[in-house]
Amino acid sequence: MKLDVVELTKELVSYRSESRLSNVPVTERVAAILRSLKFEVERLPYTDDRGVDKLCVVGRLGKGGGGLTLMSHDDVVPAALEDGWKQDPYQARIAGDKLHGRGACDMKGPLAASICAAARFRAQDLKQPLFIVVTADEEVQARGAREVTRKSKLFDEASSGYGVICEPTLLRVVYAHKGSMAIRATASGRAAHTSTLKGVNANLAMIPFLVEMRKINDLVLSSKRYRNEEFSPPHSEWSIGINDGNVATNISPVRSVCTVSYRLMPGIDPTRLLERTRAKARECGLKVEVRFPGEPVYTPPDAPIVRTALRLTGTRKPTTVAYGTDGLAFREKMRDLVVLGPGNIAQAHTVDEWVRIDQLRKGVDLYERFIDHVCVRGES
Repeated sequence: MKLDVVELTKELVSYRSESRLSNVPVTERVAAILRSLKFEVERLPYTDDRGVDKLCVVGRLGKGGGGLTLMSHDDVVPAALEDGWKQDPYQARIAGDKLHGRGACDMKGPLAASICAAARFRAQDLKQPLFIVVTADEEVQARGAREVTRKSKLFDEASSGYGVICEPTLLRVVYAHKGSMAIRATASGRAAHTSTLKGVNANLAMIPFLVEMRKINDLVLSSKRYRNEEFSPPHSEWSIGINDGNVATNISPVRSVCTVSYRLMPGIDPTRLLERTRAKARECGLKVEVRFPGEPVYTPPDAPIVRTALRLTGTRKPTTVAYGTDGLAFREKMRDLVVLGPGNIAQAHTVDEWVRIDQLRKGVDLYERFIDHVCVRGES
């Protein structure tokens, strides 16, 4: 079966699968295409924290485990005409050598490229299986990928093989990206009209904590201890947010919340930073929560999968990226991972998002070479 990557990308873009909405319709369409290509398809539905139905799928062509897995997501960030788009973000359009539309780059175009490459093969041609994973909620701390990692029987079988995360990299081989750590500190007060002096302003307890967070930010941006030269930039910001949710200035704020986001890099130990944070929270009487949505993805640059990817792309040196992918979750079971896909991440989440058509076609050809190398020839 032959599929056209431009037409398939346009079709996938037409589904408004923003992370706050359901991705079930577009994922069911992808599942139907995979089944028409003779893939075995495993459905992994779940309901998110807001009660919205979501769906991930894992497809397998061929038998057994290992082989090659091509991984994408089909949720997108919100887009609307009033944001400045030239036309409906979910009506894909071609202008010159570019295909515009929400998700064209991040990452319905790369997803379409992986499916179009898979369409060129039959199960009986494969010595090792080909898997395709499509997740929901990548834009929400890789929630869908966690469902796949924890519950998918097919992903368990795939995890011993090679994994290619098809996020846009301009078809450059990425061997590592940053992880994620999130902190939430909460101060409590007592609401009252400010004229009575009977309220307790929660922000007053938060202020000294924010001073400490500023000091930690200065530290992580200057100290060699928190620097990794494999990345550009080689530091990560201790990104501080603050919100008291107050509805009027004449009411004492009853709650003050500080959030911190820190992109963990391989080899960086945040233990001392967390100890300082927790100690200051105790001193200020704050409640503090720490979450690790995902450890960094790191595949040694001399690993077989990286060498294979370099050979197939005709490039000499792999690179790193500062953004995250579903690899935050997948790495719990799959260690041989690279990020490699058509399009430029600089276009992701932008108004009039676009991907170059030649990148999509080159992506199809590259994934076809990958499938042929790993699954047909059985090489590594």
